[in-house]
Amino acid sequence: MTAGTPAQDRLLSGLFADGIRLMRERWLIYAFFAVVCGVAAALPVRGDPVNLLNYPVFRVWFGCAVLAIFFILPTAIRRLRPDFRMTLRRVLLTAVVLAAISLVTDVGIAAAVIPGLILGVLLSQGLVVALIQSNEKPTLGGVAASIKRAFSASFALTRRHFATTLGVVTLSLIILVVPIFLELVAMIVFYVRLPQSLYAVAPLLYLSFIYLECVRYTLIVRWFRRLQVETGGDVSIVA
Repeated sequence: MTAGTPAQDRLLSGLFADGIRLMRERWLIYAFFAVVCGVAAALPVRGDPVNLLNYPVFRVWFGCAVLAIFFILPTAIRRLRPDFRMTLRRVLLTAVVLAAISLVTDVGIAAAVIPGLILGVLLSQGLVVALIQSNEKPTLGGVAASIKRAFSASFALTRRHFATTLGVVTLSLIILVVPIFLELVAMIVFYVRLPQSLYAVAPLLYLSFIYLECVRYTLIVRWFRRLQVETGGDVSIVA
């Protein structure tokens, strides 16, 4: 990167190309999930046919989307820690950290909206920190200590870069929420017009979702690395 290049350009430059590279590392898994979504379009509907959530293809699509996160996330984390592997205990750690961040943020929003949003931004790096610091078999008894260390490190990384972190978090949420909404609407429209179209539409929309999620996590990892450099932070790595 040349001197004088705007920080935003360095952060976003080649972001979508890096998303493709991240996706290609686990493309067989994502292709399998996409095929499952296509097969689900042939499954019979049970219950009220007016309720689209009763259609297996919609439930399977969301289920595969959630499962894919546990493949995208470790692939992105390896950009920071090459030896990282997602184990069952790390999956549990991920769930606990996300629940803790959600709980703290929700309590803050319930008490007062602005402080809750501020907490959400300050804790936004907690999951990445927790996973980087963890070993392959984190002890269940050490989960509370891991969350405390992750929250402290996240505060240290973001407090002096709050406005920019808010922008990055907002952009990452837009990348997540907008595609899901548009793709769900597209699936509904295609189903209403021609139900058989879901055999092709569901897999294609699923793969587009995976790609945009890879872009989102690439952005998250880039911003974490930037925060470490700009704050001079040293988040310890546990081998």
